[in-house]
Amino acid sequence: MIRTRFVRLLVVVLVSLFAFSSVAPVSAISPDADAAASGKRIIVYLSQQRLYAYNGNTLVKSMAVNARGTRRGTFKVQNRLTVVNSIVRGWRLPYWMGIYYVGRIQNGIHGPESLVTGGTAFVSLGCVVILTKANAAWLFSWAPVGTPVIIR
Repeated sequence: MIRTRFVRLLVVVLVSLFAFSSVAPVSAISPDADAAASGKRIIVYLSQQRLYAYNGNTLVKSMAVNARGTRRGTFKVQNRLTVVNSIVRGWRLPYWMGIYYVGRIQNGIHGPESLVTGGTAFVSLGCVVILTKANAAWLFSWAPVGTPVIIR
């Protein structure tokens, strides 16, 4: 019995470490019903490590990302917060847009992590990390909750 609990705890800890991100945000902005209707969508190509923002068939902006370890699929922006504290290493994730859950942990799109040491990190263990704060701020202001996110 104790061994089973230990194994379960170990699995939870390992999943938390590898499924980088934060616990579900406490508050979220309500969904914009017009997001999908407006034609806005985000496409991330893992092979290119690039994110493309489209409005209809028009490419609005393209940016470099680190999305290694990110799950492929079709998602939607579920919530948006200007900063989220990660449960992994205590990193601060600016311009957070949550897109999918791995268990109770949410992965998302965000700017580079602010490290406790004052530096910046661009690692990804499941999230789409936009490599500049300027691009992250732009995407955050452009994409409302409900915006489709396609990761290929």
